[in-house]
Amino acid sequence: MNIEILNLYSNIAKPDSDLIGKHGQSFLIKMNGENILFDVGGDGDTLLHNMKKLNVDPNEISKLIFSHGHYDHTKGLPEFLDARSGNKKLPVYAHPDVREPKYAKVLFIKKNIGFPKLTNEQEEKIEFKFNRGPIQINDILRTTGEIKERKYRDGAEPTAVHMEGDELKMDPIYDDLSLILELDKEQIIITGCAHAGILNICTNAKKTSDKPIKAIIGGTHMARYSEEEVLETGEVFRTKFNDPNLYLNHCTDQLPYFFMKSTNAIDILREKYGAEKIEPCYVGTKISYSTVS
Repeated sequence: MNIEILNLYSNIAKPDSDLIGKHGQSFLIKMNGENILFDVGGDGDTLLHNMKKLNVDPNEISKLIFSHGHYDHTKGLPEFLDARSGNKKLPVYAHPDVREPKYAKVLFIKKNIGFPKLTNEQEEKIEFKFNRGPIQINDILRTTGEIKERKYRDGAEPTAVHMEGDELKMDPIYDDLSLILELDKEQIIITGCAHAGILNICTNAKKTSDKPIKAIIGGTHMARYSEEEVLETGEVFRTKFNDPNLYLNHCTDQLPYFFMKSTNAIDILREKYGAEKIEPCYVGTKISYSTVS
């Protein structure tokens, strides 16, 4: 079986292309006749533009998975649903808290950063399949489910808050989940933002399968790490998690607002371990694998 992972939406588009880069994330995973969408980015028009340029038909998406409920991974949903025709409901896999109200709070300013509102017609086009635990999407693809065991630093965002009772409190983002693609002898981790902490996600993957981690693809929220923490993370990748290839993007080194200080984590890792180990993951990047089965 051939497997193709295509980046449809992220901060930076492939150079010299007609694709558009914006803050957010969306991957298309093609396997065994299925087209599985992982997140829908933060702007529906941009998502649909990139899908058209990459010859991806919204009607051919067979399943949708959300990494978590923040707008930069979910806000493209209304336009995506409007672009689909037919009466068959699209299965949507997510954590039960994915639609809870979420906000960014800086001083006295509070901004909605949660799941978009849908019309009744849009709601009729989808069927949510909520689970806090792992979900088996098909024979070789599963979600991690929520990861509360966080031995290593997580990727919680200090400005991100949610309601706990009657109070706004820092959101641990327990709805954060990643994908595990299990090949014949290796496994691949695909992340949205890795708010659970990329090393905690690796730990989770190794608990459920002893196969070596071949690659990590997606956002890792190291933009909030110090340079020392980025280098420490790289060493743990190398010494404890099979020295995977890294296809990193989005919140690994970029945050949504210009006034937020971010760490150039990708450059730091590339300088330490070499460009051949830290591959770019632009909009339009295609990564392929195969299995015997």
